[in-house]
Amino acid sequence: MGLVKIKDKYQIAIPEDIRKKLHCEVGEFLSVTLHGNEIVLKPMVIEEKYSADELNRLEKVFKSPHNRGRIMNADKFKKHQERL
Repeated sequence: MGLVKIKDKYQIAIPEDIRKKLHCEVGEFLSVTLHGNEIVLKPMVIEEKYSADELNRLEKVFKSPHNRGRIMNADKFKKHQERL
């Protein structure tokens, strides 16, 4: 068990031995929960909402000069994506 000090903006540093055991890296996410009077940190994996292919198709739709100012419902938008 390590001892940490709460710093400005309520920040703490995770002790090195804990970081190594959990394989924590800079930029990763931790969930923070409260169990009784204990703060629990758990490493989390954040999944991308859209795949790279879906993002590329969305970008084509938004950059297409034919679609500017058009309003589409979800079904029309999906059909339009499939054509690209």
